Amino acid sequence: MKKKVPSKKIITSALPYVNNQPHLGNIIGCVLSADMYARFCRKNNEDVVFLSGTDEYGTAIEMAAFAQNKTPLQICEENRIIHKKIYDWFNIDFDFFGHTTSTAHTKNVQDFFNKIHNNGFFTEQEIEQFFCDKCQIFLADRYVVGTCKFCKYTDAKGDQCDGCGHTYKSLDLIDAKCTLCHSFPNIKSTRHLFFDFNNFKDKLQKLFNTNSQYWSENGKQITKSWLDQELLPRCMTRDLKNRWGVPVPLKDFEEKVFYVWFDAVIGYFTFYKEYVAARSESKELDKNNVFATDNILQDCELVQFMGKDNVFFHTIVFPSLIFATNDSYPLIKKLSVTEFLLFENEKFSKSRGHGIFGLDLVDNTMGQSCLWRYYLAKIRPEKCDSNFSFTHFTNVIDADLNNNIGNFCNRVLKYIKNKNDKLISIDKLEHRDDLMVQTIDKIYKEYLTSFSAIRIREALEKILEISKVGNEYVQQVVSSKIEVPKGFQVAFSIVVLIGQLLEPFIPVSSEKLLKMCNRKKENFCESFYIIKSAEIGDDIKPLFNKLDDSLIERIKNFKK
Repeated sequence: MKKKVPSKKIITSALPYVNNQPHLGNIIGCVLSADMYARFCRKNNEDVVFLSGTDEYGTAIEMAAFAQNKTPLQICEENRIIHKKIYDWFNIDFDFFGHTTSTAHTKNVQDFFNKIHNNGFFTEQEIEQFFCDKCQIFLADRYVVGTCKFCKYTDAKGDQCDGCGHTYKSLDLIDAKCTLCHSFPNIKSTRHLFFDFNNFKDKLQKLFNTNSQYWSENGKQITKSWLDQELLPRCMTRDLKNRWGVPVPLKDFEEKVFYVWFDAVIGYFTFYKEYVAARSESKELDKNNVFATDNILQDCELVQFMGKDNVFFHTIVFPSLIFATNDSYPLIKKLSVTEFLLFENEKFSKSRGHGIFGLDLVDNTMGQSCLWRYYLAKIRPEKCDSNFSFTHFTNVIDADLNNNIGNFCNRVLKYIKNKNDKLISIDKLEHRDDLMVQTIDKIYKEYLTSFSAIRIREALEKILEISKVGNEYVQQVVSSKIEVPKGFQVAFSIVVLIGQLLEPFIPVSSEKLLKMCNRKKENFCESFYIIKSAEIGDDIKPLFNKLDDSLIERIKNFKK
């Protein structure tokens, strides 16, 4: 078999914000999608580091702390544990999972800032900002709510409207109020640091022209819409009530912190450095040396997963900051952007108790994680918003996992165990076998192509196609009554292939199936082939279980 040349990939999931627990849309939107792709790349013999971590600074954390009468750090530490518990239940296989309140991150962000500042790309500017006399604080974006000037949405936040997606200055809001005391704020002057993105528009356009061929269509369109207009300077510092952010290391700005999106995107590089430092055993790469150099980031391919509301920060803000350092940090190569996942045709809402959130699942009362990984991949909102439906969920699990994949695999393995003493011994293939191999090989290569292009739903459908071909082949063998034992032995190779292909999607079920086949997890080969000699395991049982009535009722009657 021809070996593929490994390439070093840093795969990132947009940092989940730690002010609350993630819902199903958050999970498939970046973390689970990135995990599936990372598993695929590892299995494709690629050198992969899969990184993420909790985004822990900013006003939303301060507001949550205020509402719960806790400190921001308490909120972060409590919710960080919840996030990790949920991701562990979903079998998210991070190589490193960090958090932005770490000392390492503070140092890395400040070093990043110093490079940009020394290169002259920050300017000081006095601006007018909302000031609440009652609370005696300048109001950062999230401490302001009002009516969006673009779409007239009446609950628009201070920096971005959830109604239409526009970003703006908080002073642009109509009838703005302080979110802490609900009074109308005054306007006062304060001094801040600004970064002019228009300085890098040509470089951003070149990056777009070069790499957007590897981006999902929605990511392309969102980025293009920004590049088609003037990129205005943006304020990169904040006056926060608790100074809850990375401190600005500059004289006369000691009381200010960085805008959360300035520090969050740099977090990917922090986490990679922490990952390398944690695994370094040589004096040349001890922890201090790792954080003193950026050389370890060279020659890495950056692949990023996110929801569509985060595209601007990853394709405009992040690359611009990298350009401003004049260093050779990796720029975004591949971009996978999801649309929104609805829950029974409405938006998820923690306050209204609408939707399934991570902690609702971790006790397994609504099924094992493999069911949820599979279904979320099935409905991944790749090109448009998609909808979670309880009825569709139960139908998909029965149709795809039980009736298609499960029945085929169980039928083949049970036959080989009971009729052939667990043995596979094939001397030569029949004409019917050659035709089947050609068909399976074509679909298998389409699976590889789809997954490489991060068309995850399409890749999943290819497994179902392979299982369907396998079912048809077995039925043809049984109907012909010719060389039936041999036909089932040939079909064993399809079962093994399915076990390997399922691994990025449902790794626990994949491992279970391969164990019954008495096969080890293997990297992808270039072509589908027939296993001529093997012996399967003793314990053959259904790969999936039918959803019992009580489980279906619990799922359909789920209420927050």
